[in-house]
Amino acid sequence: MALNFKNYERAERTELGTVAELIGKGGKIKLSPRNFADETKRVVVILEQSNGASDMVICSAELSKRLRSKEITLSQLVGFTVTEQLSSTGEMINVITMPTGGGLIEVNIDDVKQTAYEPVATFNPEELVAF
Repeated sequence: MALNFKNYERAERTELGTVAELIGKGGKIKLSPRNFADETKRVVVILEQSNGASDMVICSAELSKRLRSKEITLSQLVGFTVTEQLSSTGEMINVITMPTGGGLIEVNIDDVKQTAYEPVATFNPEELVAF
């Protein structure tokens, strides 16, 4: 397969606002215990406004992992951004994402000195079999 260079286009995404901004004063966050316990699925959060209107939003895979491990708290989650984006099936979905921290890391190839890679032996048969 050959490389197919083209201009990079960021996936279609629209930032809708933070969880707190979208819910508004008097709103609520709801989590399903069954969904939260199922580590094969992304965490689903129900955002409910004070008037009772609600919508389901999924968390990114990384955010789901960190919520379950308690690395990220609900008080931190409310400051995260909800983005509208195109799913792999072509459907528009809303996702709570981790803060990006500034986007892509860019390195000018002219500033990189190429060096040889020397693999370290990780397999020693003497450790596995008696000789």
